[in-house]
Amino acid sequence: MRNKKLLCLFVLALAFVLSNCDGGGDGGSIKIEGSISNFAQFGEITVTALEGNVRLDRDNTDSAGNFTLRFNAASDFITLRFQSGSFDAERSNIRVTNDSTVVFDFTLQQNPVLITINSWQVFQDPLFLRNDSQLVFNESLADIIIDANDGDCVIGTGTSVITFRVKSINIIDCREGVRVQDSASVILEADEEIVISSSRDAVLSLADTFVGIGQTNDPVDNSVLIQSQNLNGINAAGNSVVVIDPQDNQCSISGGNRAVNVSGNADVDTDGCTLSNG
Repeated sequence: MRNKKLLCLFVLALAFVLSNCDGGGDGGSIKIEGSISNFAQFGEITVTALEGNVRLDRDNTDSAGNFTLRFNAASDFITLRFQSGSFDAERSNIRVTNDSTVVFDFTLQQNPVLITINSWQVFQDPLFLRNDSQLVFNESLADIIIDANDGDCVIGTGTSVITFRVKSINIIDCREGVRVQDSASVILEADEEIVISSSRDAVLSLADTFVGIGQTNDPVDNSVLIQSQNLNGINAAGNSVVVIDPQDNQCSISGGNRAVNVSGNADVDTDGCTLSNG
C-alpha cells in the first residue's frame, strides 16, 4: 500500500512539473486562431507559442491548415515556431494583449526561409486601465477591433496611458467609446481607418486628460469617423485636450446631441473635420 501511495505521489509531482514547463496551454486569456495559406506544401505543421524558453502552448494544423493556441503570457511579446518535416523557423516579437483573440493568416517560405503575416486581427475585450498602468501596442500590420456589445469600450483613469499605433482601429457597439479621467491619456493612431461608435459619448475627456486620434507618421489612407447615437461625438470638460489629426482632412464627427461639446477650460482641435449635430 505504501509503495502505491509513493507511486501516486510521484506521478502527481511529475504531472505538475510537466504542466509548469509547458506553460499551461489548456487555458488562458490570450487565444490565437491561425491559418497557414500554403500548408499543403509542408504537410502537418506543429505551431508552438514560446515566451523565452517556456512553451506556452502548441497545436498541429488540421486538414485545412488551421491551428488554435490558448495561453497566458507574463510579457508583451511571444514567439511562434512552425515545424514540419521540411520546415523549422520562428517568428519573434509578436505583440499580445490579455483578454484578446488574435486571428492570423500566415504564408511559409523555404528558400529563403520566411514567415509572412498576411493578416493580423486583434479582437480585444474592453479595456479599463487605472493608476499608472500602460498599454502600448505598436504594430503596423495589426487591425484592432474592440466591440463591447453596448458596454463601455475604453476607459483610462489615474495616470494610465493607452497607445495604439496600428493598421486600423474599430471601437464599436459601445455605450461610451473612449472615456478618460484624472490625468490619463489615450492615443489612437492608424495607417488606415479609425472608427469610434457609441450610444452615449463617443469620446469623453475629463479633468487633466489627453486624447489624440489620427494618422500615423506614415499613413496609407487614414480616415477618422467618430459618432454618437444619442449624445456627443466628443465631450470635453475640465482642462482636458482632444486633438483629431486625420490624413487629408478625412474626418467626420457626429452626435445625436452635438458633434463637439466643450466646457470648462477644455481644448478640442477638429480642424478639417466635418461636424454634424443631431
